[in-house]
Amino acid sequence: MKASEVIYSTLGALFDNKVYPLVRPKGETGTPYLVYTVLNANATNVIAGYTGRELAYMQLDVYHNDYDDCEDTTNQMINILKDNVKPFYYDSRKYLHDEKSGLYRQSIECHIWQTN
Repeated sequence: MKASEVIYSTLGALFDNKVYPLVRPKGETGTPYLVYTVLNANATNVIAGYTGRELAYMQLDVYHNDYDDCEDTTNQMINILKDNVKPFYYDSRKYLHDEKSGLYRQSIECHIWQTN
């Protein structure tokens, strides 16, 4: 399964299906929502060649209109991924404020497996 499919199927319910690749489309409203980006994907190769499996390095950005709710939603997201996606490697978190939208943002970086 592609990383985008893993993220959407695993986290869609938490975000009321407001899960978007790269940017939230114009006209979409409401919080919380998730924007995901595949930053890099490292191929798994064996002697016979490429296996079709990749370790996807991802950025997951949670947006919310309330600071504490943003942190709580991010914590829920991490726990859902930890419990349902194997393997799931959690690297770091950034606490941000998006000036343009006025929303709070928590950005995590993580690794998950994908199959192409």
